[in-house]
Amino acid sequence: MFGALTSRDFRLFWSGAFASNIGSWIQSIALSWLVLQLTNSPFALGVVNFAGTAPVLALSLVGGDFADRADRRRLLIVTQSMLLILAVILAAITFVHLVTVTYIVAITLLTGVVTAANGPAWQAFIVDLVEPKDLPTAIALNSTQFNLSRVVGPSIAGVLLAVINAAGCFFINGLSFLAVVGALIFIRPRPATRKFETGGMWKRLRVGLGYTLGHPVLTPLIVLTSVVTICGFPYSILMPVMAQDVLGLGANGYGAMMAATGVGAILGSLAVARFGSSFPRGRLLIGAELGFSAAVIGFSLSRSFVAAVTLLVCLGFCMIAYMTNANTTIQLIVPNELRGRVMSIWTLVSFGLMPIGSLVFGAIAQFWGAPLALGLGGVICGIAAIATLVLNSTLRLLPAGSNVEIPTARLTNPIKGV
Repeated sequence: MFGALTSRDFRLFWSGAFASNIGSWIQSIALSWLVLQLTNSPFALGVVNFAGTAPVLALSLVGGDFADRADRRRLLIVTQSMLLILAVILAAITFVHLVTVTYIVAITLLTGVVTAANGPAWQAFIVDLVEPKDLPTAIALNSTQFNLSRVVGPSIAGVLLAVINAAGCFFINGLSFLAVVGALIFIRPRPATRKFETGGMWKRLRVGLGYTLGHPVLTPLIVLTSVVTICGFPYSILMPVMAQDVLGLGANGYGAMMAATGVGAILGSLAVARFGSSFPRGRLLIGAELGFSAAVIGFSLSRSFVAAVTLLVCLGFCMIAYMTNANTTIQLIVPNELRGRVMSIWTLVSFGLMPIGSLVFGAIAQFWGAPLALGLGGVICGIAAIATLVLNSTLRLLPAGSNVEIPTARLTNPIKGV
């Protein structure tokens, strides 16, 4: 289950990422709460999220090309250092009471630009740290630390907001980036052979897109994940609205709800690491997505703290079970010379499409309420999962373990292009 942790470099990466992600969750909780206090508007929350993720939608493919051609470790050191600086700037203007929604949008926009370069390199870098046989476990353990931070970060944030206010939370996030930068400095990744295509950047991007969109597993997986991101993930943006306006909770209650999602996600990632290779991968993917949609619908109907927390645990479990399995499936399929570009497409659909959902479902929540917006998103996710189950036998019948081979006659040659 923990074979990837035998790698010194993966342990360094895991530990540094864990500390940094705790800081990021602290900032995320504090920022959402600060925006809500400044505006009392669900739509404003959607706008801020749009500013942070829209650059990923626009630039992640270019970031993927960089990740395929650059030294990924050095690229990550640069991007993580830039994120540190932006967090400190946000802390400073908040501390001196100069913060406005306009400044918040500007800083989150710059953060999104950096994330567009950071995300594909981060995803592809895991392959450089472990043996191929340990890749599924490494991805599951990386999800575990991310979701463990989802529990620890919001739990701490609820206390820190009351003690040191939002400015202190932002400064702590800035300090947390030192952990991952320090880890990257000492990491010596495995040498990897990468074939570099000739031609300009746009030709290389077409090669990556052609391979992904011509693949009988990657195409439906990308489409299904796009629906989840746009229609299902707005639950996190609307959670402070559900906490304050529907359930009548304060910052501590909101933090507890975020922590509940993280607890479920930790359980889900550990379950995938331990048992994921024992069950057919395709059925796990679709079953987890159906469970996620049901949990989102249930959360939209909850009117008590206990019911909401219980459903959020289920939501977190199913969400990470789906996302971890999807990520692992892609990493096992894609050739190393295309890994950065294909993972940039994954970053785009699993993160970069969030601004669309944030704006659409934020507007729905503004006019018709957060419960209706959440329920509608859950229904759409469920319909997409059922459609995939019925219409795509290749994805549905993916076997257990790391055997995800597809007949080569059905694939586009990744080097010759499209």
